[in-house]
Amino acid sequence: MTLIDIKNVSLILKEKVILQNISCSFDKNEITTIIGPNGGGKTSLIKLILGIYKPSCGFVRKKKNLKIGYMPQRFQINPIVPMTVRRFLNDVNTLGPLKASYLADFDMTSLSGGEMQRVLLAYALQNKPDVLLLDEPTAGLDVSGEQSLYQFILDYQKNSQCCIILVSHDLHFVMKQTKRVLCLHKHICCSGLPETVSSNSYYQSLFGVQVPYIHHHNHSHERNDDE
Repeated sequence: MTLIDIKNVSLILKEKVILQNISCSFDKNEITTIIGPNGGGKTSLIKLILGIYKPSCGFVRKKKNLKIGYMPQRFQINPIVPMTVRRFLNDVNTLGPLKASYLADFDMTSLSGGEMQRVLLAYALQNKPDVLLLDEPTAGLDVSGEQSLYQFILDYQKNSQCCIILVSHDLHFVMKQTKRVLCLHKHICCSGLPETVSSNSYYQSLFGVQVPYIHHHNHSHERNDDE
């Protein structure tokens, strides 16, 4: 089932081309990871899906009554206004599966980077979204924190069968765990299965070398939308 359909979308901000002629779709029960260089338009594509940005041309069509959860790359709290995690979240029970219930009465400004990421993910999950948008969800985490959060995301997707759209620079995770990769550099350079993308010359010119390991699942029934 297609939840989000993006067709011939370009985005121009302050006379600068941010995205050009983007066409892709996102379905239920899949994880798509968006990769690409800094400034390539990854976060802008997320904001188009959210409706924060409007396409300069083309369209973004979403399934009716689609519920979207969003975890931003950065989130700033005004230090002048005291706010506990309990007050920030509508439902502190979402902290439980993330093993972060102890944070409920912490002030938001006192959280470490890893604690903040867990609170933001809990916030994104509150309404049991159909689509979960994660913009660099492991930013600021150490290696063990990254592994823990990624595993939670994978387990959550498996249990909920929601659509996850993930922006990540962690190419090892991308190639090992993601079934579909979209490489973005203002336009879609290449997309499809990890092994297809990693062997693409444009991908190799951006990232230098192939990632040393790639997952091996039976993809015979899956769509390959290499462009």
